[in-house]
Amino acid sequence: MPLHDILLDAAARHPDRRAVAFGDRAMSYAEIRQAVDALANDLCNAGVQAGDRVALLDENSLEYPIVVFAVSIIGAVFVPVNFRYAPDEVAYVVNDSMPAVLLFSATFEAKVAAAKNGFTAPTKTLSLPTAEALLLRAPLTARPVEILDDETTAMVMYTSGTTGFPKGALLSHRAYLANVDAIAAAGDLTERDRMLVSMPLFHNGGLIALLMPALRRGALAVILGRGFDPDRVLSIVEDEAITTTMWVPTMLAMILESGAQTRFDISCLKKIWYGSSPIAPDLYARVRAEFGADLYQFYGMTETGMTSVLRPEDHALHPQGTGRAMAPAVLRLVDEAGADVPLGAVGELISKQFPLGMTGYLGRQDATRKTVCDGWIYTGDMARNLGGGYFVLVDRKSDMIISGAENVYPREIENVLAAHPDVAEVAVFGIPDPIYGEAVCAAVVCKEGARVSEDMLMAECGARVAGYKKPKRILFKKNLPRNAAGKVMKHKLRAPFWAERERAI
Repeated sequence: MPLHDILLDAAARHPDRRAVAFGDRAMSYAEIRQAVDALANDLCNAGVQAGDRVALLDENSLEYPIVVFAVSIIGAVFVPVNFRYAPDEVAYVVNDSMPAVLLFSATFEAKVAAAKNGFTAPTKTLSLPTAEALLLRAPLTARPVEILDDETTAMVMYTSGTTGFPKGALLSHRAYLANVDAIAAAGDLTERDRMLVSMPLFHNGGLIALLMPALRRGALAVILGRGFDPDRVLSIVEDEAITTTMWVPTMLAMILESGAQTRFDISCLKKIWYGSSPIAPDLYARVRAEFGADLYQFYGMTETGMTSVLRPEDHALHPQGTGRAMAPAVLRLVDEAGADVPLGAVGELISKQFPLGMTGYLGRQDATRKTVCDGWIYTGDMARNLGGGYFVLVDRKSDMIISGAENVYPREIENVLAAHPDVAEVAVFGIPDPIYGEAVCAAVVCKEGARVSEDMLMAECGARVAGYKKPKRILFKKNLPRNAAGKVMKHKLRAPFWAERERAI
């Protein structure tokens, strides 16, 4: 079943139902289908054939789902490009994926012009028509290319690149649809829901986890533009009677810190999905008290797809848990020898490659072999076995600190420091130590007007974690280094300390 069947099915069942809204613009399912046919015709006229790749550089927009479905319906492969990329990074993705066409919205005309200087791939660049312009065309029907094999690649989704250059994960039609259906089911999504899409569509979080499940159910997807202003977001929740959304814990904290939840009627919001990172206990309690909505924690990676959920009823059982496998995912926690770890122990989380995971990395067989073994995707995430299939992430394997032969998981110390009222953000990493091999170091961003000191934070940690986990240094920063996807790049924080030494992990 190809991914464009999401649209074809919904348009057949609910042609006049409002499908997508963006600002004061909106489209029904039938209108999206008409615009998709028009754009599919444009791509064919530009020489795009089945199997070719089509890249898109655009912010969240009304046009985004049109491009996704138009590319699929002609049998091509969709390549979303992070709109935050600098021109050199855009050129990197184009040269790596070699699309036949790079579509771009008017906002990015200058960026594409600059990026073209670095293109080595024979890629055409085409300005993306607006949805309104596509609807003005004479109606025509694009005949969907028959996808004979569900393992045919539907999308090349680039990883966030927190440790180096991003890699293109190959997602098949089978994996795409399986992910969409699994998320919709695990999140209790129905056709009566109204989904706020406030995460970027170039990423799995916005596209596969939010927009497509809403359209798959025949619901309304309200797409939010760039930036996250609590008042603007909650005014949309009120105006559109939003029932469901996904916010990362940072967004939830921003809303509560601003007090916006007291200025708008948000009683319509019944389901808050969250992910990207665990939610601190204090923040969870405040969200439940202020919103009264059910919380669902999702976990997954670009390579694995979304694989686990901590449902509302699970939060009481495992308040600090990450979740357990959601159908049809299969997860294991294994030690270095590949054996399942016992209750209470920490192991690497691995995910069955099929039916949710990638088929491999584009053009990177060595990287694929390192990540995929005997049909299992090795995530590099370390997690503790809570029993009954539940687990809690403790950290990235590459971020684990080995101090005096003891394993230290930075996230534990980060949770302690993040709970301090004067701390806005924190990242913990290992630095060289002449006696213990590695020592714990914390980079801290304080809230405006904070008067917290290193000694105060050291004392906070000393009272709540074992001595070998206590930071030996605390660095106060104005901000933390992040990649274009917004993830903290710990390797940049570590690099100055390890410039003349090789780190064991």
